[in-house]
Amino acid sequence: MIKYSSYRKKSLFKTRGFDICCFLFVALIISIIALYFTNKDFAIELRQVQQPKPNLFYIGIDVSQTIKPGVLADFKDALILRLKNFTGEKKVSYHVSLFGSPGCGKEAIVDIVSTRSPEDPSSFSQRVEKKIKQISIARKVKGEEDTRPLTTPLFCFLEKILTERIGERVIILSDLVNDDRGCQKQYSFPLKVITKFGINKEGQIIFFYPKPHFPGRYNTPDIYKKLISKQEDFIKEMRKLSSKGKVRVFFYHIPDDPQKRLPFLRSKLQNSIPATTFEVIWERVSKMIDTIICAVRG
Repeated sequence: MIKYSSYRKKSLFKTRGFDICCFLFVALIISIIALYFTNKDFAIELRQVQQPKPNLFYIGIDVSQTIKPGVLADFKDALILRLKNFTGEKKVSYHVSLFGSPGCGKEAIVDIVSTRSPEDPSSFSQRVEKKIKQISIARKVKGEEDTRPLTTPLFCFLEKILTERIGERVIILSDLVNDDRGCQKQYSFPLKVITKFGINKEGQIIFFYPKPHFPGRYNTPDIYKKLISKQEDFIKEMRKLSSKGKVRVFFYHIPDDPQKRLPFLRSKLQNSIPATTFEVIWERVSKMIDTIICAVRG
């Protein structure tokens, strides 16, 4: 009798456990279906699950003085490590450009690397690593008569790159603040260009952004407040377009803590520039989770 009762309890426990698993599975399926029809970001990411592994990458790096040198140094190290994973893969191509060099508009945009992934480590070291390591914050050279202003032509950069790179993966390091004061032509938020880029759902824009850095006499509370406000406005505008299904865009806020910064950049660049099948799968799962989190936060 005791053995029979014990057996019944075990059977009951297994049955209830199975029922709970079934309930959770059904609840998950219902949630996914509900999100698919109510959240455009999630629906787009779900539809991209079977998309082929990306092999075209464009990396834009803001070298204006509001980028902290330590942030730039860590981003360069993480980027070199990531691109090194593609050595020998002939189908992969990448392009690295800077914006924020002396000058206005397109004059302030400089191409650094444009290549198919090198065949061996030695070629990678010369053609890619060496050039990326030489990137530094833009400064005027003392003693030279250079009247060109130092700007942050973010809007001009987006207009140029998103027009040329439709369907590609665009990764950008920037404080997300446009500053083209002192220039004859000033650019506005490139809404039409962004929407046109967003029509092709294979393309996506990924922003890595730190808090703006303020060197010397520019380090005042008023300037800081204005730039943070501009940064937040840009993110809101882009996320608004994303929530309407107009463009695939993701934001990663770079930690202020120098000890956390490099591991963070390595992890997120692995998601943004996946090299293996596992990394591709993990990246797509992460993107769907990101869209859910953004939807919850509003």
